[in-house]
Amino acid sequence: MKIKDKLSVQFTLIFAVLLLAVLSSIYYLTESNREQNFYTRLKERAVTVGQIYLAQDNMDSAKFKDVQNKYLHSLPGEDLKIYNNKTVSVFVNLAGEDFPKETIQETRKKKEVFFYDKGRQVAGIYYTDNSGNYTVFVAAKDIYEFRHMHQLLLIMVLLYFISVIIVFFLGQWFSKNALSPINRITGEVKFIQATSLDKRLHTGNGKDEIAELSVTINHLLEHLEQSFNAQKLFVANASHELRTPLTSIIGLIEVTLRNERTADEYRKVLANLLTETTRINELINTLFELVNTNIDADETGDVRLDELMWQLKDEWENKLAGSTINVEFLPCQGNTSYTIQGNWLLLFIAIGNIIKNALKFSNRQPVACRVYCESNLAIIAIADKGIGIQPADQNNIFRPFYRGTNTRGFDGMGIGLSLSEKILKLHNAVIEVQSQAGNGATFFIKFRMNN
Repeated sequence: MKIKDKLSVQFTLIFAVLLLAVLSSIYYLTESNREQNFYTRLKERAVTVGQIYLAQDNMDSAKFKDVQNKYLHSLPGEDLKIYNNKTVSVFVNLAGEDFPKETIQETRKKKEVFFYDKGRQVAGIYYTDNSGNYTVFVAAKDIYEFRHMHQLLLIMVLLYFISVIIVFFLGQWFSKNALSPINRITGEVKFIQATSLDKRLHTGNGKDEIAELSVTINHLLEHLEQSFNAQKLFVANASHELRTPLTSIIGLIEVTLRNERTADEYRKVLANLLTETTRINELINTLFELVNTNIDADETGDVRLDELMWQLKDEWENKLAGSTINVEFLPCQGNTSYTIQGNWLLLFIAIGNIIKNALKFSNRQPVACRVYCESNLAIIAIADKGIGIQPADQNNIFRPFYRGTNTRGFDGMGIGLSLSEKILKLHNAVIEVQSQAGNGATFFIKFRMNN
């Protein structure tokens, strides 16, 4: 069921229930009022009957004549019963069953009673007179008011169903108008393809929930556009990085095949081919690491940063002979060790890339690694004394294949920092850089420590 129809049905059901409650209340109150009014008339009739049969000797002729006139106006289907103290019917000998003795006794006790008997309303009073005490009952049907109530019920039922039908169609119209902005958004989104991610949705007045939805979708489209552009740039850069060594390899082979070569010449060509293929292999492996970097829940655990930093120190001092990495740990109050939750191997790669760059761009001058804590954060600061980072490059150094304008004399493909940032984001870590061109650079890596 569409939302439009669902809203119409729900709105109609709510209205139907409320209208039914209101109409039922009106009918109940009207019926209660009718019942009480008719009981009052029955009581007055019972008093008149008592006066006619029992109080004639206590009235003057004018008053008795007035009582007689009232007595002549009987009620529809009226039935009268008068009982003496011996519970014997007197004065009125109309057809019909006598009332139970229990009812007569109750009337004497309560002075007046009202009840239903075989579809009729009955009023009973205990009438006292100088000639004796009597119990008077008057029973009748409120025929005319019953007809009015029946007509009222028919009118209410008819109006109820007519109102529900009208409200249903009004709900259809209302929900259609209310959801028209959603339909407009749906129509606009249908025309946005991978080649037209620069399009944006109309935000209307910018104040209601629909406008907020449009703004949110526009933000999503903006992120998608950036991701697609980054992907295109990544593919273009990767193609360029792969094309360069492949072109070199093809050129070497073509030149070599033109003439006969000596054994030494072939060895030089093979050495160059090995260098280029090694470069291609490193590039492909790095690309695989960059694309496939992910963390499964079962691959994470407690990682002690102090142990990790000592192993990174040993790793890169052995790989790059003559390098010096100084590691300093500042005491952290409340923690005996710097322990975080993460994947040890990925963190080894991420921090190792930053240390490798620090050594490379400082021509293997000593690199300082300082580990300390602030609040519940474990922070690793890696500082070098190298060429630094140009201000214009600092916002782009984490993009794949991006290389600073002052790094042309150094080997590299511009993937290391991009890979490190991705791994650190997977660990909910933050990486920041402070640098001045020619004065080195300091990278700050901030982790949230285990409690």
